[in-house]
Amino acid sequence: MLYVRISLITPKPKCEQQVAAIVDDLISYYAKQPGYVSGFKLRSTADRLQLGRVTAWRSNEDADAAAQSAHVLARRSELLLLMEDEYDGTYDAAEAAESLAALVQES
Repeated sequence: MLYVRISLITPKPKCEQQVAAIVDDLISYYAKQPGYVSGFKLRSTADRLQLGRVTAWRSNEDADAAAQSAHVLARRSELLLLMEDEYDGTYDAAEAAESLAALVQES
C-alpha cells in the first residue's frame, strides 16, 4: 500500500507564476527524498485556477520526514503569502491491481 498526499492551491491574483515555481521546486525536492515513489503537478481545468501536486510515498513516515525538512517548511511559508486557500489531503492508496475493498476492510 502507498501513502498519497494531495495539495491544491488557489493562488492570489498575479501570483500564479510564483506558486507554480514553488510547486515545481517542491516536486523536484521530494523526488530526491527517501520513500518517494512518484509525483504529479496539477493545474485545474475549471474557471477557478488551482495549482498543486500529488505525491506518492512508501509510508506516511517518509512523507512526514520530507514535509518537515527545512527546505519544505521554508517553501510552504512562501506559499502562504501567495495563496487564497489550500486543500491538503492524505490517503492510503492501492495500486490498480490491488483490491480497494481490502483497503477499506483494513481501516
